[in-house]
This record gives sequence, C-alpha cells and structure tokens, in this order.
Amino acid sequence: MIPFSTLTLIFTIILAFSFTPHAGAAEKNVSVEKDTASSLHVISDEMVAEQGKALVEFIGNVKATREDAVLMADSVKVYFNESKNNKESQNHVKQIVATGNVEYTAGERKAIADKVVYTTETEMLVLTGKAPKLLTGKSWVTGKKITLFRNEQRVMVESDGKTRVQAFFDAQDQNRPTDSAKQ
Repeated sequence: MIPFSTLTLIFTIILAFSFTPHAGAAEKNVSVEKDTASSLHVISDEMVAEQGKALVEFIGNVKATREDAVLMADSVKVYFNESKNNKESQNHVKQIVATGNVEYTAGERKAIADKVVYTTETEMLVLTGKAPKLLTGKSWVTGKKITLFRNEQRVMVESDGKTRVQAFFDAQDQNRPTDSAKQ
C-alpha cells in the first residue's frame, strides 16, 4: 500500500502538469488539503496503485478539480522515480500521462488532446492525437503535436506533413490580462 503522504503528493503533482499551477486526478470523491488553502477534488471509476512499479493509475471518467482548473480524461497514470536508495526520491513524480478525451480548463485557457504527457524533470507538456488544440478566449492553435516548454514559456506546434498547423488570434484576447500578470 502506498503511504498517505505519497498519495497526497500524487494529487498535488498531478496539478503541476498544466500551464498554470492547476490540474489533477483520483477516485471516490477524495478531497486533499494542500499546504496552501486550495483543495483538490478528484473523482474516477477506479484507482490502482502499484508501489512495485512506482505507478498510480486513475481509470474511467477521471475528473480532477482545483480552484478554477478542471482536468478530465479517460485515464491518468502517474509514474514515480524508482530509486531504491533514497526513499524520498520514490515520492517524486517522474511523468504524468493522461489519455482518452483529455480536456484541461483553467479560466479562459483550455487544452484538448487524445494524449497529454507531462515530464517533471524538463517541465515539458506534450499534447498529441488527431487534433490537439490550445485555446485562450477565442484564440486557438492546433496541429499534430503541441509541446509546451513551461521553463521557457514557449510553445511549439508541429504538423504531420499532411495537415498544416492552424492558428486563429482574436485581437480582443491580446488585450486581456494573462494569468501570469494576475499573480
């Protein structure tokens, strides 16, 4: 059985893979208090924790809510570092993979994809599938693969060679304050 502190860490880290400090996933109407005042509420049909594989998976109708952020997916897998020398490193999330009808919403920001992979070491978020899409207000961008480099505050959108990258920029969205300006 995975210790409660590890589960708390899981719920907290799941939120970290978004482009704002929000996101998540879990089972059975769980509410977990963070060190801050914000709570995380996670619902799914099942949760499977495999300590030997350093993996926790939330399966079926996954919905995680924190403040104004909501992550929904068919499945969310959380992979941990597997170092056996340092117990503390076992509690660190290595990668988070959300698959199937993935939709993340925070305020006016939204990401839609078939699969989202967040790697904690590089703070890179990769959206893939038929037509992954990032939306802010009425503006949007879509391509075959969207990579968000959180450390660099940079986005790269790639085509598959057949379908070109598309973007629409609404002038009104450029006049709105960004999430980082609010913080």
